[in-house]
Amino acid sequence: MATIWFILLVILLGGFVVLDGFDFGAGILLPWISKEERERRTLIESIGPVWDGNEVWLVTGGGLLFFAFPKAYASALSGFYLPVMIFLWVLILRGISLEIRSQLPSTLWRNFWDGLFFLSSLLAAAILGGLLGNLVSGVPIDSAGNFFLPLWTYFLPGRHHGVLDLATLLFSLLAIVSLAAHGAAYLVWKTEGSLQQRVKCAFRRLLFWEALFILLTLVAVVFLQPQFLRRYREAPWALLFPGLALLSWAGKRIAFQKGKEWPCFVSSALFLLASLVSTAFGLYPNLLLSSLDPSSSLTIANSGAAPKALAAGLGWFALGFTLIIVYTLMVYRSFWGKVRGRAHGY
Repeated sequence: MATIWFILLVILLGGFVVLDGFDFGAGILLPWISKEERERRTLIESIGPVWDGNEVWLVTGGGLLFFAFPKAYASALSGFYLPVMIFLWVLILRGISLEIRSQLPSTLWRNFWDGLFFLSSLLAAAILGGLLGNLVSGVPIDSAGNFFLPLWTYFLPGRHHGVLDLATLLFSLLAIVSLAAHGAAYLVWKTEGSLQQRVKCAFRRLLFWEALFILLTLVAVVFLQPQFLRRYREAPWALLFPGLALLSWAGKRIAFQKGKEWPCFVSSALFLLASLVSTAFGLYPNLLLSSLDPSSSLTIANSGAAPKALAAGLGWFALGFTLIIVYTLMVYRSFWGKVRGRAHGY
């Protein structure tokens, strides 16, 4: 039963990364690809109807973690207190910048909020990557299941590292580049004209940097967490997941070269999802790895709720998840197609 909830947690977090990831990427690209107000408005309108609904996946994932694995939830939120608080404030600032940038007809006003939208999107991607890096490299959990990470210490990987060190910074850079590329794939699909041409140019460059950071990150994982290799040796069938990630990365490049906008975006989404699933399989059955003592790691067994509670919760989860899927499909169906910036309004 705990394994089922672990899979559901990965699905929800994967949905958040895929859906909210492209509007993070759009925010990162905003100052580099938009040259005038109409183009900035086009970019913002491309994510305007969906960005807040995308964050429902994160909220649901947090609720699932609290219900199914309460000990891991408590330990993670206290140990990662600083990055979690920064991330929440970043999400708030992103929402504010989107909603009020057009409330005053002032260039200075709009440029300020556009800059804040870019900065908050960049920080959000960096924090997500850093958190993933810490999950892979492990955190200093003691025998009581507690830990706390400062933002940084001596900046070298080790048993008592901070949230950011050389290894987790690599994950942050990969997240920034990958989400920017994902956002570019989305904007290629949603825009046209000169704006689309600049997005395509950015996408080509991002593909190179993404490939470079993927290789560096794979090397780092092999050195930091040999457990991942053991997991895949024990279950070679699971190589399907990293294989799908590589194929989907190649697929988005081929689709882009052939001018297939929608397949390019779908391939980009599959790449992110397959990469997350590959990482989750390497971690399983652990939720939080201990860098001090492997026996102190929090797993789905020692941090999960009672089996009866987990079984009873499946029915309620099915109802809530169905509502999320229906809502998501309705919103994206309603705003399908190209976006053309208007002279007024959001």
